[in-house]
Amino acid sequence: MSQKVGIMWPIETLTPVQDAQIEEFFQRWLAVTCNTTPIEAQQVKQTIQRSYALMGKQQPEILCFSGPLEAQAYLQERRIDQLLNQWGVPLLTLPLARQLSHQIRSQLRVELLLEMSERLKVAELATLSHNLNLITWTPLAELFAWNTQNVEEDTVPWGEWSPSLWDQLWQQQQTEWRQVIQSQPGGDLLVQVGETLWQWGEPVGQALEDALIHPLRQQPEVQAWEQGMQQMLTTMGLVGIGWQALTQTSEVLHPALLDYCIEVLDCDHDLEAWTQLRSLSTHCGLILPFEQTCVVFDRPLKCHADPEGRFHYEGGAALQFADGYRSYQFHGVQIPERYGTVHPHIWKADWLIHEQNAELRRVLIQGIGYDRLCQELQAEALNTWREYTLLRIAPAIDVEPIYLLKMTCPSTGYIHATRVPPSIQSAREAIRWVNWDTDPEEFAQES
Repeated sequence: MSQKVGIMWPIETLTPVQDAQIEEFFQRWLAVTCNTTPIEAQQVKQTIQRSYALMGKQQPEILCFSGPLEAQAYLQERRIDQLLNQWGVPLLTLPLARQLSHQIRSQLRVELLLEMSERLKVAELATLSHNLNLITWTPLAELFAWNTQNVEEDTVPWGEWSPSLWDQLWQQQQTEWRQVIQSQPGGDLLVQVGETLWQWGEPVGQALEDALIHPLRQQPEVQAWEQGMQQMLTTMGLVGIGWQALTQTSEVLHPALLDYCIEVLDCDHDLEAWTQLRSLSTHCGLILPFEQTCVVFDRPLKCHADPEGRFHYEGGAALQFADGYRSYQFHGVQIPERYGTVHPHIWKADWLIHEQNAELRRVLIQGIGYDRLCQELQAEALNTWREYTLLRIAPAIDVEPIYLLKMTCPSTGYIHATRVPPSIQSAREAIRWVNWDTDPEEFAQES
């Protein structure tokens, strides 16, 4: 990598001008993530073909779907075992992303990289992308969700295919570990020695397997990886492997961070690799790349999220695709249509009495609010102190009993309720808990 005139590597700090541009790049990639403009089929095809060629892979079959319902119909008309063989294994990490991330990391101090990642709100962007993939692929993952404990061996859809998948996934993981080793001092020599020993023949190769690989696979982190892969194989199926593996790679930098480092910090990079990766991110909607097939979803027609990167919309679908698929979300929690199409302002408190799902009860409580709950469910007054009342909601609508501190403003009459622990016995004790263990008399004197 060549040194540029006027730039000292690695970069340790940002200039005021560079610092001021961070928000612009966050907004740019937030718009990319929540884009609802339909993809252009020809542009998507060209980008995927060029990207596969650049990664040294054969040209894939490209399957485009307008939404999860269309993809479900496609899968239901075909034999699963044949599809698995046709698609090949999922690409756990795009080589383009890994290559660029390695280049950029070498040009910045770790502390600066972490600071920029936080300032760019990469966690929020990644969460939003992860959730979009999760919502889109879940209907398909459910279609693949076989429980091997309840299915006869000869009817398991991946049958003879799964050992091949396992071997290829293991090889991909070993490749990533090899790159990690090579990035350490002396790592290149260590890898070369290992490869030379392996080429000496089967006895030496087996000895290396027994001496190095077998102990490696006994390490807790490696066993955890294997167990995670096996769990995905048996409970979520092929689709689950794809998106989960793609979103769990911590060594790969988010495109927003790569974009900022390349455009603002003028970091050295492979221009063609960045051109294709950026195009995959900005032009191709949702993709799931396999060795022999690349599955593409068009962008949703509607896409609404809260500031924390969770899909959220009140009184309608947070996500809607052209094939009619809708996902109703309340701050990242999937809710049924019967709740999602109604604005929380008119949710009914007595719905909680009949709702069996604990997570949905929590959503209803959050949407309705404690102020309305204590009024509509006729909360029982346990104790009063001045304008404060300790209440208990009798119906069992949550994991533990709901105790509320009701506060009535003397001048406006406005009623506000705050939840307190069920172990509290009096209104005054509840006030002390709300005020961080400050007695209400002391609080009144200080204010």
